[in-house]
Amino acid sequence: MGETDILLTLYSIVAGLGISKIVQGFAAMIEARGRIKYYWIHSAWLFIVMAAHIVTIFALIRFSKNAHWTIFNSMLTLSMPLILYLISDLVVPTMSKEGQIDLRDYFERNYRWFYGLTIALVVVGMAVQVTVEHAPDLTRGGPLRLLVLLTLVGGLMSKRPAVQAAVAVALLAIVATGATLVSVDLM
Repeated sequence: MGETDILLTLYSIVAGLGISKIVQGFAAMIEARGRIKYYWIHSAWLFIVMAAHIVTIFALIRFSKNAHWTIFNSMLTLSMPLILYLISDLVVPTMSKEGQIDLRDYFERNYRWFYGLTIALVVVGMAVQVTVEHAPDLTRGGPLRLLVLLTLVGGLMSKRPAVQAAVAVALLAIVATGATLVSVDLM
């Protein structure tokens, strides 16, 4: 088992915990569906975070050849699923046994944390790219990360529902594009 295999295994374990957190939360939301006032932007974020877990795992596979691994860049790489776990925990509200749950209100109280942690994730991803391959990604992935970063900063700066809706739609499109690019790279 090589360095990258060990790192991928550790990464997958932590990412699996984050994915499990989202799935458990979603199941709890289904059980409490009669007490929940849904908000499509919150639902979009559930999907975005789930997809980010999966896309980042497969994006990491590209480092299986010619990667320069050190303790520093390994720790940096492993911080990505940890940040995603925090986002996963935050995006799923705690379901109380009684009372209404307004997901719009929940999103509006926490959106700065969603954005801040996701910005941290993108910046760490950029740093991982540079430390592992000794060069920024100027091909498809790098510009896509930059687009995500700019979109997130725009969403962080405005609480307006129209801005939040535009950010959610843009992030969904970017996630679909990123998943497609990673899939093509794996073929």
